[in-house]
This record gives sequence, C-alpha cells and structure tokens, in this order.
Amino acid sequence: MTTVETQQTLARIRRDFYSLLSFVYIHIPERKTLELKWEPVLELLGYPQEGGGEAFQQIDKGLRLIRPYSSKTHALDEKALTGLSKDWTHLFRGVEKDGIPPPYESLYRTGKLQEKPAREIYRLFSQMGIRIPDEWHQPPDYIGVELDFMRLLCSRELESCEKQEKDSIIEVVRAEESFVQNHLAAWAPNFCQKMMDEAREGFYRGIARLTLGLVDYDRIYTTRILSNCQS
Repeated sequence: MTTVETQQTLARIRRDFYSLLSFVYIHIPERKTLELKWEPVLELLGYPQEGGGEAFQQIDKGLRLIRPYSSKTHALDEKALTGLSKDWTHLFRGVEKDGIPPPYESLYRTGKLQEKPAREIYRLFSQMGIRIPDEWHQPPDYIGVELDFMRLLCSRELESCEKQEKDSIIEVVRAEESFVQNHLAAWAPNFCQKMMDEAREGFYRGIARLTLGLVDYDRIYTTRILSNCQS
C-alpha cells in the first residue's frame, strides 16, 4: 500500500521527470540542455513497482547514455550542441524523405497528421482550460506537449496530496491513467524504438530509453495507485 507521503513524493519526482523530457523534445538544443539536472531520474529509481523491472532497466540505461553530455563533463560544449541540434532536427522535424516520422500521435496511430488523436487531446485541453504556448509551434499530439500535459497532471496530483483531498487525488490519477493508457502508451513506445535506431547521438538514444521507461512505469503505477485510492 502506497502511503500519502510516498504518493506525494512520487508526484513531485514524476512531475520533474516529465518536465525534463518535455523540454528536450520541444526546444532545439542550447547550453541549458547540457545543464539540465537529471536528479529526478535517480530519485525515481528508488521507488520500484511490481512488474516494473523492464521500465527501470530502460531508465537506468537512458541515464547512463545522457550523463556524458553534462556540461560538467563535456569539454566541447559548442561542438556537442551542433551535433545535438542536427540530431534533434533529424529525429523530430521529419525533414528527411526517408527519415524517421516525426513524433505526432496522429501520424503514428493513423498515418496522417491532425487526425482523431490530436482532436481528442485538443478537446481535453480545452475542457481543462489548457493553452499550448504559441512559441512551441506544436499541435497537441506532439510528444513534448503530451509529456508536458502529464507534468501538469502530476503537479495537480501533488497539490491534491498536499491538501489531502482524496476525491481530487482520485480524479487526477484517473486522468493520468487514462492519458497514459489511451495516448502515450499507445504510440510513444513505437516512436522511441525508431528513435533509438535512428539517433546519431547517444544523448537522444538515452532520451528515447528514458521516455520508454517513464511511460511504462506510469502505465503500471497509475493503475495500481488508482486501485489503492478507490479501495
């Protein structure tokens, strides 16, 4: 049984983990990318879930791949950023005819852009009063936007835990479980596998593994925590 204190801690850790991943997918690499603090990843590894062994393996491997890109260890930051920028464009923008399809849920689930998944998420965002920042220049089913939505839900879960509002906790965890099961877990693993194959930089192979691991972790965790909350 997960205590309220543990759930509160995990809501914070998961919020920060989603925030890191979202930033990497949305923003073209800059010096801040090399200065990101990945402590939430290490923290999450301290909270194993039954059946989550594969998720932990992906997270651990991902962390090992991105560590060499820390500005504290990477001697040639400008060269590193140039390589990362080229890879970011290669992986996420769909500019190469025979390259990896860019990470839009509609594209991976229907073969076309702006299809049913994007419309479903747009309606969900509208119902919750969520507005995507104009400077992101992305539709709602872009992987970075979907990950940021989970960051927002985890933030709301944390607030509900702090206030010990059980009904609010159940409501937000139900929303997390639904979004992971019906959206992220339905397509992101496919994209991440392609990303691992196509990435030229170890950093993005690491990000692919971290994304795979976190989505799988939350697929297990949200289902279990929702069952606990309702029992």
